[in-house]
Amino acid sequence: MKSPFLSGLPLAEQVAAHILRKQAQRIGERVFVVCGDERITYAEANRRADRVAAAFHALGVAKGERVALLLHNRAAYLDLWFGLSRIGAIQLPLNTAYKGPQLLHSLRRAPVSVVVVEDALLPELEAIIDQIAAIKTLIVLGSSKPRANCKHMFLNDILSRPHAAPPAVTIGGADVGAIMNTSGTTGPSKGVLLSHAQQYILGRNIANDMALTEHDVYYNFFPLFHNTAQAMITLPVLLTGAQMVLIDRFSVTRFWADVREHGCTAFYYIGEILRILLKSTTAADGAGTKLRIGWGIGASAADFAEFKSRHGLEMRSGYGSTEGNVGVYMPHDDPNLSSVGRALPGFEVRIADETNDPLPPGKTGEILVRATEPCTVMLGYDGDPAATLAAWKDLWFHTGDAGYLDTDGNLFFKGRVKDGIRVRGENVSAFEVEEAIAQVDGVLEVAAIAVPCELGGDDVKIAVVTSAGCKLDAQTLIAHAEKQLPKFAVPRYVEFVAALPKTETNKVRKNVLRETPFTPATWDRLKLHHPNNKEHHV
Repeated sequence: MKSPFLSGLPLAEQVAAHILRKQAQRIGERVFVVCGDERITYAEANRRADRVAAAFHALGVAKGERVALLLHNRAAYLDLWFGLSRIGAIQLPLNTAYKGPQLLHSLRRAPVSVVVVEDALLPELEAIIDQIAAIKTLIVLGSSKPRANCKHMFLNDILSRPHAAPPAVTIGGADVGAIMNTSGTTGPSKGVLLSHAQQYILGRNIANDMALTEHDVYYNFFPLFHNTAQAMITLPVLLTGAQMVLIDRFSVTRFWADVREHGCTAFYYIGEILRILLKSTTAADGAGTKLRIGWGIGASAADFAEFKSRHGLEMRSGYGSTEGNVGVYMPHDDPNLSSVGRALPGFEVRIADETNDPLPPGKTGEILVRATEPCTVMLGYDGDPAATLAAWKDLWFHTGDAGYLDTDGNLFFKGRVKDGIRVRGENVSAFEVEEAIAQVDGVLEVAAIAVPCELGGDDVKIAVVTSAGCKLDAQTLIAHAEKQLPKFAVPRYVEFVAALPKTETNKVRKNVLRETPFTPATWDRLKLHHPNNKEHHV
């Protein structure tokens, strides 16, 4: 039987905390989350959310107040998410990799009076917290006593005390539920104001696209401070009455063992993770598991098809963003795997030029989106009205991504607009360069960036991570690129690196790579006798 939460839910009821309460009443003894040694039922998750709601209400946290969360993946994160939303508070998840400057940037955008932090992450927060006058209370998960000047409390203490149930508060789908930071791969992170409904709609659409049921077990190694883990994994599980296995982080050596041990049937991927699994594991590693489906974004057509064939899975994909939701899904019938899919009913996609005029099929421009269902797309950027207005020109959300549509409505993603490279008057897609280089045996990961050309404009540089033990030289990569790419797109520079700088969600931080365009290890194909023109050994 199809879950009652996957269609026809009124806007006022599109709130995760409301749905958790109903699921607790409906299927309370079913396991909702497995996290380490904890097996938490729907009923227990609801009770834990109630304890958080009562405790934070007793602290004076009211509807519309921001509460920052600086925690690694753990069951307590879910308790805080659902409990805070139950009293109308707004969660502000913070990236656990943030250092002082990034924390300061995120906490200064708008007043935040309460911060919850695990003690292992205290040092970076303590370094800047006295610069934020609005913070009145620091709540620590653990036993470390903070040195900050503001009042501190311990989460376990406040949750163990008896508190009166908070008064009923009207909370609906149109209310802000979370402020999610963008990845910050091209500049400082923005805080995206997400309504409860936007998260619900995304979770509902993913659950329907994957045909999730109460029998599924969804493997989640994505950080809960990111909307992928919340709206694209946890919410589909909640809505269908399924089970989630919550892991601290992705590990290529643990992936198949975890999937097998927990009987996982579904997982979420990004292109980099799929490629690492393909290059580091075999069909034998995945044999005998219950895994039936993967859903994700950013995989090449070749990787997508190979993973599907190797492991006999159904593979699903689409296109979207934190701000714009996921409005494009791969069709179930006759998909064009070179594309990222077609717009789902309720979403519109347009390709526009730099003056915002629409472009015809086949012409590359910026991808714009909008939706017909209320609260589907972000409500704005937190504390940044200018950026909000710029993103919503002409009543379309401007994604900052480049792509084109064909005559059938298939969308073809071509990378970030700001990730573009212009070589002697020609536009180069970093995405296409990366796809070509990634085909070479031994290439585990690759990032293409623009670097300055002495003649003006850009040249193409690739930073390459190779598989353990492989021997690969720059000439081999360039020879392959010359067969796959137009001459102007063939990289001039190659640098082998041990790892690419990444966000906690495995997105490459190209702004970091651009900070040091050339190093002593950079190989230049225009210099025939370059000192670094040699084999690369890992």
